[in-house]
Amino acid sequence: MIKIITVLVLLLSQYCYSQISYYSWVNSYLQINSYEGNTNPDAYTAMMSGNGNFNISSWRLSAKLKQPITSTDGHYTIPGNKISLHPVASSGQGEPGPVPTIPQIGMPLNVILQEGQEVFLVPDSNAPLYNHPSQPNGYYNLQIKFSLTVMGGAYLGTYPAWMKFYAPVEFTMYDKYNNVIGKMSHNFEIQIGTLSGTPPVDIPEMSLTFAPNAQNALLEFNSMEDYTNGVSVTYNNALMVKSNTNYQIKLKSLQSQFTSSYGNTIPIDAVKMVLSSTTANINVFPISLSATSQLVAKGNATQGNMIYYNVKYSTIHNDEIFINAKSDNYTATLQYEITPQ
Repeated sequence: MIKIITVLVLLLSQYCYSQISYYSWVNSYLQINSYEGNTNPDAYTAMMSGNGNFNISSWRLSAKLKQPITSTDGHYTIPGNKISLHPVASSGQGEPGPVPTIPQIGMPLNVILQEGQEVFLVPDSNAPLYNHPSQPNGYYNLQIKFSLTVMGGAYLGTYPAWMKFYAPVEFTMYDKYNNVIGKMSHNFEIQIGTLSGTPPVDIPEMSLTFAPNAQNALLEFNSMEDYTNGVSVTYNNALMVKSNTNYQIKLKSLQSQFTSSYGNTIPIDAVKMVLSSTTANINVFPISLSATSQLVAKGNATQGNMIYYNVKYSTIHNDEIFINAKSDNYTATLQYEITPQ
């Protein structure tokens, strides 16, 4: 009898989670009056709440810029990587308290948005959502406040004064098995006023975007030949890069293993990844997936052009890991990052 194993490298599925719920709200307006940019100190608040006894470990919270940040007249866009979110404070109630702090949760202090790609405000919480009340159905509430920053730079001077932009961001909370606890979308309003000061010297500007059809990558074992030969999938022109400086791309898994909703696991390094491109002056580096950030590509400044990469995921032939694995759906989330060389 042939087992069927499905490895989902990036999977977003909707599930109902009964013990806790996720809700959020925003103070969405931010005005820019200087080439230095500006920060809204109370832009977004995430709330996790529930009643009774629960212990939710390794939960995660992501933000996804759903489409380009476009002006109201449709003629201008702000690069997604000019917008960042920063945790400010946590508050709430639970028994026994107190609720966890930002350092206890283990949150990055600066998360830059990427168009069409999830980035994680809470990659893998070190502190559980824990409630053990003295009274039945005792209430638990954790609120985390975030600020939003529009980065400064000479690029701000390319927009007409008093132009408005909208940034549609989708926030999703997951449990440790990648089940969706809750999801909400918000629009952040950004208005460019009359700018004071002198335009600064250009700073590195980079963007990294995934094609929609490549955001949920699938490796599937359906036959004995799949186990014998290994499986692979290639997404052509999946990764799009634009940079005014030499850049490098790194990749890491946010988990150390693929996990199923039934608790079965597969080591993350059982899957290989390599980028490819027809563009000159690009170096690519094949890797086995890892929870440690790894270099996967280097390239020169794109001179205002968009560079396209093919993304290939694969397994090796006769891999005992997959031969011995239980038939199930396994998931993990990957994070791509672009930085100057």
